[in-house]
Amino acid sequence: MKKLIATISVILSCISLIGCGSAPKDIVKEDSSNSVKQSQRETSPVATTEQEDKEESSSKSETQENANNKEDQKEEKKKLVRKNLDNNKNTQKDGIKQPRVGTVTKLVNGDLMCYVTLVDKKGIEHNVGASFEICADEKKFVNKKIRAVYKIQSVSDCQSAEPCGKTRKESIITKMEVVSEVTEKKSPSGNSKSSNSQTLSNGEWTITLSNTDSWKGVNGTGNVNYKGCDANGKCLNLQGGKVSCRDGKCVTGWKNEDYIYILEQPITENGNADSTLIVRKDATEVLKATGLKAVSGN
Repeated sequence: MKKLIATISVILSCISLIGCGSAPKDIVKEDSSNSVKQSQRETSPVATTEQEDKEESSSKSETQENANNKEDQKEEKKKLVRKNLDNNKNTQKDGIKQPRVGTVTKLVNGDLMCYVTLVDKKGIEHNVGASFEICADEKKFVNKKIRAVYKIQSVSDCQSAEPCGKTRKESIITKMEVVSEVTEKKSPSGNSKSSNSQTLSNGEWTITLSNTDSWKGVNGTGNVNYKGCDANGKCLNLQGGKVSCRDGKCVTGWKNEDYIYILEQPITENGNADSTLIVRKDATEVLKATGLKAVSGN
């Protein structure tokens, strides 16, 4: 009986020891779980702050990128206009002249000069250089039909507005005027709208022009009548004269079989400059009458 009691005591002691040994493990697990949860709660605000910083940084980056894109677009626009201008230079070298009359569709104030986009009567677009004063009157010229005056000027040959000491000679627009009904109906010699005829003479030849207001300011057009008489009163009548104005003069031409009649009239403020009549047969000049002065115009 004493042995049985001793045995039961040993068994109970072992059970107690086992129970005591397993309890700390559960406590450790619980403490560990609580520690992880606490750590997550403590680190959660940091993660949120980092996310907000990333979003704010992304927003700033996107705003800066948009601003850079706008600057790039502006610069690309200037480069495109300059490229088109360079293409026009090559075209001029090939013999195609800058347009004197056209519709202004765009004015761009560049670093080196003003850039004008002109559409001529054939619908061809030209990009030509101009003085900065032209761009200053953008509202006056854009979407208007104009007549341009070109001059050879020294312009900067730098890559930007920063001075580099380099210049080049270039034909640019220095003056533009809107072609109104009044200026369109001026005769080639510069007479007013009411002038529909004009008589020129040098004492040997007398030339009378009529229907001069048929020219509307567009080169290669018009229907001007010609009557030329010599000192003996022998006269020739021609019709369908076409007018072209460029390089400071207006030229009216008629064709009579193998003969070409050309009347050159300088463009002046008062229209009183002497005119010249040239007659050619094929490529041979058969007559050149100079010193033709206006004797009447009504």
